[in-house]
Amino acid sequence: MQCELCGKEVKNIIKTRVEGVEMNVCEACAKFGMSPKGYSRKPRAVFKNETKQKQAKRPRKDMFDNLKTLVEDYGSLVKESREKKNMTLEELSRAVGIKESLIHKIERNEIEPEEKYVKILEKALGISFYEEGDLNYETSNEDSEFTLGDFIKVKKRK
Repeated sequence: MQCELCGKEVKNIIKTRVEGVEMNVCEACAKFGMSPKGYSRKPRAVFKNETKQKQAKRPRKDMFDNLKTLVEDYGSLVKESREKKNMTLEELSRAVGIKESLIHKIERNEIEPEEKYVKILEKALGISFYEEGDLNYETSNEDSEFTLGDFIKVKKRK
C-alpha cells in the first residue's frame, strides 16, 4: 500500500488524522497527525448551551435629551451685549483673544461659533448661548382624533 502523505510504498498503513483529514500514512508520517484513539469523529461543540437567565436591560438614556442647542439669534445676542458694555469689535477681540473678523461673522450669523469660542464669549459678555433643555408638551382636551401634532415634541419659548 502507498502512504497518502509522502507516497512511499509500505506494508503497514496507519490510520491518522492530519489537519482534520483522515489519512492512511506510514509510520514516519504518522507523527504529523493524531491516532484514532486521540480524536473523536464527532465535532466539538464550539458554543456552550448554558441557559443563563438574561437580566432585564435598563432603558438607555437618549443622548439628544440633554443636548444643548444654540439660541437661534446668537449673533444679535452677542452684538447687543457688546453694545451694552460700550465695547467696539476691536476692544472685544483684544479682551477675548478672538479675531475681530470672526466676531463680526458671529454677530451677523454667518458662522456658528465653535464651543471653545462660545465659552469665551459667554464669560466675557455675561450671556448664555444655549437654550434651556425643558420641553413642554401641549395637549388638547378635545375629543377629536389624533393628529400628527399630537406626536411631535413642541418647544415653548419662555
